[in-house]
Amino acid sequence: MTRRMVAIACVVAGWSVTAAVEAAETRTVSQPFIGVTHTRIDTTNPRQLSMNLVEIDLTVPGIGFAVTPSNGAAAGETVGRTTRQFLTEQAVQVAVNGGFSAWVSGGNYAVEGLAARQGVVYSEFQEFRTFALNISQDNVATILRSISGTGTDRTPGISLYNTLAGEARLLRDGSIVQYANESLQPRTAVGLSADETRLYLMTIDGRNTGHSLGVTRPELADLMRINGVSNAINLDGGGSTTLLFADPQPRLVNVPVGVSDVPGTERVLGSNFGVYALPMPTPAALSIDVTTGTKTQAAAGHPFLVNALSLAKTGSGVLVLDAGNTYTAATEVRGGTLRIAKASAIQFSPIAVRAGATVDVPVGVVPRSPSLGLAAGSTLSGSITLGPTGIAAVDVAAGANLSAAALTVVASGTGRVGGSGTLLLGRLAVEPGGLFEIGTTRVEVAAGGFDAANIQTAIAAGGSGGTGITSVAVAAARAAGHSRAIGWLTDGDGVLALQLAAPGDIDLNGLVDVLDVSALLAADRFNSGNAASWSEGDFNADGSFDILDVGELIDANVFDRGPYEAAGSVVAAAAVPEPGIPAAVAVSAFAVAWRARRGLIRAVGG
Repeated sequence: MTRRMVAIACVVAGWSVTAAVEAAETRTVSQPFIGVTHTRIDTTNPRQLSMNLVEIDLTVPGIGFAVTPSNGAAAGETVGRTTRQFLTEQAVQVAVNGGFSAWVSGGNYAVEGLAARQGVVYSEFQEFRTFALNISQDNVATILRSISGTGTDRTPGISLYNTLAGEARLLRDGSIVQYANESLQPRTAVGLSADETRLYLMTIDGRNTGHSLGVTRPELADLMRINGVSNAINLDGGGSTTLLFADPQPRLVNVPVGVSDVPGTERVLGSNFGVYALPMPTPAALSIDVTTGTKTQAAAGHPFLVNALSLAKTGSGVLVLDAGNTYTAATEVRGGTLRIAKASAIQFSPIAVRAGATVDVPVGVVPRSPSLGLAAGSTLSGSITLGPTGIAAVDVAAGANLSAAALTVVASGTGRVGGSGTLLLGRLAVEPGGLFEIGTTRVEVAAGGFDAANIQTAIAAGGSGGTGITSVAVAAARAAGHSRAIGWLTDGDGVLALQLAAPGDIDLNGLVDVLDVSALLAADRFNSGNAASWSEGDFNADGSFDILDVGELIDANVFDRGPYEAAGSVVAAAAVPEPGIPAAVAVSAFAVAWRARRGLIRAVGG
């Protein structure tokens, strides 16, 4: 398949999503109900396929489940129904076909596998039908496996509540279970996320040339895996594969081939599965005022934020976002504290923190968000991961207070510091592939809040451009003929300082003078073969002090010329004072002094 990236804008009820996907695949994402996300996927790889993935957040208020009820003492275990009839009778919002079943007599069917409804078990495991999904009364979902192949003995041996009969396992802890001699068929599967807080339903249409050709079970497993599923089991497929929503009227979401492989026809089944969910609220701009004390979002009247056109936190109190909210509009913290107590609380919302306001992240929470902006005078406390698994990008104004914050920049993550002045930071780590852009700000990291080797590696990566610790001002200065780099040092209290600097300014005081030269002589690193830091003469971040670093000194041309740039000035336009000792003369003097020092050491037997 030719790989070409295209942008697809998907406008849905209450919010819109723009996704970059391969040209051979299109995705349409919507949220038809609170806690329910539907993704329609059409692709030509590995063949023409039409798929539907339904993700259900098990922690969201209003989510519940139903399975086909028992028929009591009648033949078989259940009365046959189409999935549409089941949806209507049970008044669920989502319905999908369940496990395998067989017609017995009249309208009665035998369910093939372990099944229960509200604690009443009415069917047992059977050969080749040895897996099931159980959902407890409080929405704890568990995949069960038969111990003996028949009966009801199972592992784990938990109490049964709503139990859906399944067939074979597709995914085990993210690994695909392989099966031989597989044919292309319509398929239905159910699965769970690794943390078991999200339940997934997937249908893939088949037997429908020009629409969708179907998949094998291993292919179904792989498609679920790449969409976030960790553990999954196969359900009935073929003509049984059917998915409906009631929003509010029942409608087919897929194209079943239930009767004689005719597209759009629905089959009578002995097993179906349904999801209860609340309707989406009307979109509105929200302002939540917490004047004093602490309130959870539920206590503030918003147990789940879905269709907010914007969210403003006001008042001097603390608002706790502790639900898996799905709104995509911007969040603005205008006063007091916003506590992000759940990783998915602002997962789709860019957040801005104004002066005087605070964002707090409790220990153990790694929030996800498209971006976080911190104004001067704002505060961030807690640990933040910058990258695909956390907050994609963080923009910090100098003057923000991050002294109680820890930033870890992972691959593809971006941290940017803007303005002049000093930014205090509690902890900093920049992993390979991450970018931390300091601009013209001095960044100070608290003692014990950094690893020197990590910092030096990140600065070296920044010199190559695109990743690591860097500054756009470096390239701007060099383009204007001024040699600049990221200087760093650790003071007597163990505090790390990072800032844009001229080579030779080893104490980062804005001057290159005789004190810097004396300190370089005392460090005794020039051509020694020993590793060196910035304060020991490594100005090009290659780990040593050699002739290349001396070249950086020459290019800087700022020795004994006073302050080489005013604080907050544009680096590329910084004036070079005249007159002064020419750089070449200064460096020659350094070389003479160095040779004399080395000779003196040898003379005294050092």
